[in-house]
Amino acid sequence: MNKPEMENTLYNEMKKYIVFAENLQEFIDTWHKPGMITDFNREADYADHKADMEKYGYTIIPGSSSSTGRIVSYYGRI
Repeated sequence: MNKPEMENTLYNEMKKYIVFAENLQEFIDTWHKPGMITDFNREADYADHKADMEKYGYTIIPGSSSSTGRIVSYYGRI
């Protein structure tokens, strides 16, 4: 499998973990485990998620950092 095929597969695979938010900041604030984002790393975390959205079309929060204890994904307002 070449890289574009793999990225497309991951794009579709992560849809089963989709959650909804009005915008990227709401996704981060709502779905990160309380205390995971501090004032110190808030801007860096937002920048990382924004870069993922621009590059891949979605972003995720892994289960260890998620308020649900499971992976969650965000594809923007769809």
